Amino acid sequence: MSIDNPFDKLPIPPQPERELSHDEFREKLRDPSYLPTHEDISRTFKSEGLFSREWHDFCFNEESPIFEFLNEEHLSAFGEYLSQRAEALGASEDSPVTILEVGAGNGRLSHFLQQKIEAKIPGKVKVIATDSGEWSLKTSFPVETIGHEEAIEKHKPKIVVFSWMPYGADFTDDFRAAESVDEYILIGETDGGCCGDEWRTWGQSYSFDEEGGEKKKLHHISPTVSSAKILKT
Repeated sequence: MSIDNPFDKLPIPPQPERELSHDEFREKLRDPSYLPTHEDISRTFKSEGLFSREWHDFCFNEESPIFEFLNEEHLSAFGEYLSQRAEALGASEDSPVTILEVGAGNGRLSHFLQQKIEAKIPGKVKVIATDSGEWSLKTSFPVETIGHEEAIEKHKPKIVVFSWMPYGADFTDDFRAAESVDEYILIGETDGGCCGDEWRTWGQSYSFDEEGGEKKKLHHISPTVSSAKILKT
């Protein structure tokens, strides 16, 4: 005769997850569908210097280079801003606002932005990832292979996003010229950094000191608008 043990019917309490090692967590960060927090990234790449070898090797991976280390806080704030802007531009379920990302690379930024915006204003925004394909980057999410001018003409976006425009290049003339575009947002280094063209993108010009070769900003010829977020007037 068998006797039922009442303890066999008790639910098994959840076991605490084992904390991942730094190496294990770095591998988790390579999962394109995983969006880490800022703290996750910070504790995985601890270094006394500006850049550690681990950070360099991780970001400059030839197969899947990382230009912008996306995190939960960044995307939540960006999604909140874009949601507010889309509604200000008249977004509705019948007439959703199109946000176009050019130079989208692997498509992660557009993927997470669509998730964040959809959670706030369902059905009112369509985020489209596009890339010229010139750099032959491996995609993780849907990315339309198309040049930026053709993409703007095809999709008629209200907002354009470009993360880490290549140094020396400038697409902003085309953004400003497009009738549909009310705003474009550039992510990356500004004003003499490694993104875009110093004059055409950021409205900055420089001269060089004859003695020391120091680069100096010429404020007197800079236009009044120089920002990573440009609203077309």
